[in-house]
Amino acid sequence: MRLARIILPLAALTTLSFFFTARGAEPKPDRKKSQAGFERGVREDEAGHREAAIAAYTEALQADPSNVAAWRARGNDYQAAGDAAKALADFEQAVKVQPGDAQSYVARGDFFLTGKQYERAVHDYDTAIGLGLHRTEIYDSRGTTYYALGEYRKAIEDFTEAIKLRLDKPEPYKNRGMARAALFDHRDAIEDFDLAISRKPDFEEAYVERALSNAGLGDYQKSLQDLSAALKLKADDVRAWRVRGAVKERLADFEGALEDFTQAIRLDPQDARLYLARGSVYVRLDRVPESLVDRNRAVELDPKNSQVYVARGSSYHLLGQHDKGLADRTTAISLDPNDALAWEARGNAYYMLDRYDEAVADLERALKLSPDNQEIASLLTNARTKVKEKIAAAKAVEKAPETAAIHLPDLPAVPTPPTAPASSPPEAVAVPVPKPPATIAIPAPPSVPVPNPPASAVVPAPRRAPARPPATAAVPAPPSAPASRPTGAVAGLNVPKASEPAAPPLPPQPLASPPAGSQSQSALGDTALTKAAELHARGRELLAQENFAAAIKLLSEAIKLDPELTLAYNARGFAYLRLKRYALAMADFNKALRQNPMYINAYTNRSTVRKLLGDAAGSASDRARARALVRTDSPQ
Repeated sequence: MRLARIILPLAALTTLSFFFTARGAEPKPDRKKSQAGFERGVREDEAGHREAAIAAYTEALQADPSNVAAWRARGNDYQAAGDAAKALADFEQAVKVQPGDAQSYVARGDFFLTGKQYERAVHDYDTAIGLGLHRTEIYDSRGTTYYALGEYRKAIEDFTEAIKLRLDKPEPYKNRGMARAALFDHRDAIEDFDLAISRKPDFEEAYVERALSNAGLGDYQKSLQDLSAALKLKADDVRAWRVRGAVKERLADFEGALEDFTQAIRLDPQDARLYLARGSVYVRLDRVPESLVDRNRAVELDPKNSQVYVARGSSYHLLGQHDKGLADRTTAISLDPNDALAWEARGNAYYMLDRYDEAVADLERALKLSPDNQEIASLLTNARTKVKEKIAAAKAVEKAPETAAIHLPDLPAVPTPPTAPASSPPEAVAVPVPKPPATIAIPAPPSVPVPNPPASAVVPAPRRAPARPPATAAVPAPPSAPASRPTGAVAGLNVPKASEPAAPPLPPQPLASPPAGSQSQSALGDTALTKAAELHARGRELLAQENFAAAIKLLSEAIKLDPELTLAYNARGFAYLRLKRYALAMADFNKALRQNPMYINAYTNRSTVRKLLGDAAGSASDRARARALVRTDSPQ
C-alpha cells in the first residue's frame, strides 16, 4: 500500500513533465523541405496552376515560417486570385519576419499601387530604395505612383532613373512620355513614345499614347495613323476605338466617328462615356432623337454623374422639351453643386427661354466656380443687359400717359373729292388741296383720332417732315420721289430668294416717330437707300447662282450705302460661309443679330458656322433659338 502511494505520484509527475515539454518545445525548421515546397510552388505558378501553387507555398511555410520568399509568392497569388485581405496579411508577415529585406517592401508597395493606396506605396518604395535596392522596376513603379498622384515632375525623374538603369526597356520610355504629355510637353512626349516603339515595335499602348500627343499638337492625321496601327495590333482595344472616334469627330468625319464609337460600345456596352460620345456625334448630324436614346442609356449606366444629365438636357432642349431639359440640369447641379458646367448649362437654357433673371443667377454661380471661362462671362454680360432692358421697358410702361387706354369712337374718313370732267361745272366750289413738295411726306394720323375737317376746309401742307406713316395707313410717295425703304432692322425687301432658306416675309409694322433731335432713316438719302436695295437684290441673285465672290462685292457696297441693311449682312455672311471664310461669316451673322435679335435665318446660319468651328454648344443654342422663334411665329 505504501509502495502504491509512492508510485502514483511519480507517474503523475512523469506525465506532467511530458505534457509541458510538448507544449513548450518549438518544432525545428526544416529549411530543406521548405525550399522544396517553394520551388514546387514556383513550377505550379509557371504552369498556371494557382491553387496548387498556393498549397505548395503553404507547405513550405509550415516547414519553415521564416521563408520570406514563400510569404511573398503566396501573397502574390492571393492578390491575383482577388483575395486582397490574405494577400496583405502575407506581405505584412514577410516584412515582419525579415524587416531588412527590401524586396518585401517592393512586394507590399506593388500591392498598395494596385489598390490605389498611393501614399503607402510611395513609402514602401522609398524604404526599399533606402535599403539599397536600385532596380529599373522599382523606379518605374514609384514613377507610376507619382503619376497617379499628379506629381508629374517627380514621376519624370523616376522614369529617367529607370531608363538609365536599363536603356533597353520600353516601358519607362512610354511612361515618361505620358508624364510629359500630362504637362502638355507633347513634342518631348512624342520622342519618348518613338523610343519606346523602337525598342518594341508592337507596343500597341505606345501607339495610342503617341496618337494622343499628336492630337494635342493638332496633327490629327498622324494621330489617326497611330490609332489605326494600334487597332491592327489589338482590334479589341476599346480605348483605341474611342480615341479614334474622337479624332475623326475633330476632322469632321462624323460618320466615321459614329462607326468607331459604335464599335467601342459593342466591345464595352457598360461604359457610359461611349454613349455620351456617340450622342454628341448624333447631335452634330442633326439626329437629335438618337442622341437622346444614347444619353438616356448613359444616365442608366452612371446615374450619379452630373455630366450625363447636362448632356441629356441638351437633347431635350433641342427637341423643344424645355421642362425636361431644365429638370435634367437641375439634377446635375444637385449631384455636384461645384460643377461649373452644370450651372452654365442651366443658365444658358434660361437665357434661351428669355428667363434672364434666372440666367443671371446661374451664370454668376458658374463664373464664380470657373472665373477664367470667357464664354460664361460673355453670356452673363448679355443676360445682365437683357435684364436691364426689361427693367427699362417696365419703367417706360409705368411712365406712359393714361390716355393711351382711352378709346374714342371711330369717325368717318375725309372723303376724297371726285375729279370732275372739264366740260361739267362743279356743283360746289371747293378749295383745292395744294400738292406737297416731293421732299415733304404727308403725316400719319395721330394715335388718338380727331374730328374730320369739313369738306370745304383747306388741308395745309406740313412745314416740316414728320415721322413716316404706319404701314396700315401708308400714302404713296409722289412720282418724282424715289421709293423709300421701310425703316428698321426687321423690315424685309422684295428681292429674289437667296440660295439659303429664308423665313416668310413679315406683315408691315407701324413705326414710331424718332425722338426730337435724332436723325431719321431718310437722312441717309432716298437715292442711297434705293441704290443699296438694288445692290442687295443683285447680290442675292448672285448667291442663287453660287457666284459668291461677286455677291460679296455687291453686298459690301450695299452695306456701305446703308449700314442698317440687316438682310445684307446675313446674305454676305452666307456667301462667306460657302467660301469657308468662317471668321468673316461669323462677324456678319453677329452683326445681323445685333441689329435684329429675332432674325431666325441668321441664327440658323450662325449655328452652321459654329458647328464647323467645333463649338457644339453654341451651335445647339443657336439652332434651339431659331426653333423657338419659329414655334412662336416671331418675326425674323
